[in-house]
Amino acid sequence: MISHPRIQHYFYLFIFCGFLLITCAEVAGPPGGPRDETAPAVVSTIPLSNNVNTPIDNRITVSFSERIDPKTIAGTIFITPRPDGELEYSWKKNSLVISLPDSFKENTTYVVTVGTTVRDLRRNRLEESYSFAFSTGERIDEGNVNGSVFQKNKPVAGITVGLYESSIVDSLLFLDSLYPPYLTQSSKNGEFEFNYLPDGKYLVLAYDDKNKNQLLNYPSEKFGLTDRFVVIGEKKQLPAININMTSIDTTSLSIISTTITPDNLVKVRLSRNVSCETVYENLDKIYLIPIDDQDSLISAVSVRESSGGETAVFNFYFANLCDGSYRLRIGKNLLSAPGNDSLSPEGSEFSVYLKPDSTVPRLDYFSHNQKRIFPDECRFEFGFSEPMNQNIDRDSSILIYDSDDNQEDVSFRWIDNFRLGLILDNPEWGEGYFVVLNEKEFSDLAGNNLGDSISVFKFYTYDSDSLGEASGIVEYGPQSDSGAPTYITFRELSGKMKYTQKVDKGRFYFRLLPGKYLLNGYIDGNDNGIYDSGSLIPFRFAETMAFGTDTIRVRARFETAGLVFRFE
Repeated sequence: MISHPRIQHYFYLFIFCGFLLITCAEVAGPPGGPRDETAPAVVSTIPLSNNVNTPIDNRITVSFSERIDPKTIAGTIFITPRPDGELEYSWKKNSLVISLPDSFKENTTYVVTVGTTVRDLRRNRLEESYSFAFSTGERIDEGNVNGSVFQKNKPVAGITVGLYESSIVDSLLFLDSLYPPYLTQSSKNGEFEFNYLPDGKYLVLAYDDKNKNQLLNYPSEKFGLTDRFVVIGEKKQLPAININMTSIDTTSLSIISTTITPDNLVKVRLSRNVSCETVYENLDKIYLIPIDDQDSLISAVSVRESSGGETAVFNFYFANLCDGSYRLRIGKNLLSAPGNDSLSPEGSEFSVYLKPDSTVPRLDYFSHNQKRIFPDECRFEFGFSEPMNQNIDRDSSILIYDSDDNQEDVSFRWIDNFRLGLILDNPEWGEGYFVVLNEKEFSDLAGNNLGDSISVFKFYTYDSDSLGEASGIVEYGPQSDSGAPTYITFRELSGKMKYTQKVDKGRFYFRLLPGKYLLNGYIDGNDNGIYDSGSLIPFRFAETMAFGTDTIRVRARFETAGLVFRFE
């Protein structure tokens, strides 16, 4: 116990000061200033950009505006021509020193690119790739290639873009061991650029270099192709090119199970989801093989699953199926993963014992129920749960009425055994329509009726006064195929709505809901109505595509005219 008065005085003073310090520490503001969100930048290089007659050395220095996270450097420094061997890195404050395994070559233009995955200590990325060139000779090559990378119609950053000699297409099987002579990365806006290129014919290939080894590991990494080779010669500056990323499902496909349903359909479960569209368009490559007559192949006639989306379960209809044992086989190349194109997946043996079908069919869907559509979209579809008898009374099976109970003219045809298509002949703007389906008129192949009452559906057409208009022309560059079908899409910025139209004689005209839109389009070289992103193995260029950069505003009762959409 402290008894001396002076000692007690200092003791309590010490306790009081400590209390004040603790209190002040508790109420003080957080240390430091505002969070650093400034992107790093390259401020200087050695050798200097565009320097000629550069002395022979093996070191290159890149200085940044701030300290860089050293871990982000690997796999993002690209030097062309590519050195034979590994680069070595060292740091002097904000400067990166790159040591090549060998000295510079004489009379050679070198291009150094710093990719966009470089980050500072606060994780801010370089906004766009930085490239500079120098030459050990008296001149620097002047060729330029630039463009943009897209994924699902949106610009994508950080994608590696390689420039290969055109002869690479003869060696694509070995692509995972062939370094591109020129490399860069897409910026935050999806843009990329190659400068200082020598004359030549090149293949441009984009890929998502996940393991940072500067190689395309096909087919596990996403990739994107252009629609042509780029040729640098008399024209040093070429038109911008667009690349759309795609991917390949490398999972091996197998047939998990095959069974017969009470509706006498063959139900097939696969090991992974596949495109319903692909199956729908290739039914002749879905076979049943009788065990007692394996030289016979019975092709599927139709499939219940609609042509949109993906699934792993399909219900196939095989006409004139008999009792017996079968195997199901999927034809060669139809759904095989790359590298397994020679395989034809085959299921286990299963038995078919056909029983009288007493199951009542169901109406699976009406494609436009409670939807608001444009009059020129009045093409509808009914989907049923099993193959249907197609001999129906056209005068009483399906009726369409407007909101005043006036009966409308309608035509229809069976798309296949499961789907019935309808067309309203003379739809009007701003109208509501009732579709009446008489269930007694519909039956499956065994004679089971759909029902004994009626089903009623409703849809609406837009009021023309609620819409705006947009019109313009399509222009084609000298290398674009102006004779092939062309499709233009207005896509709302929110992504909720899109409108696609086939261009008629170089002109387009759209009626649109009010909003802000971006344009994109493609030239349908194979005339199948679907954009083709190309193939590496076997090699096939992508179809020509283009993206508009300006936002287009559409207002009700106004026409936005004079738009120009160009394919280079």
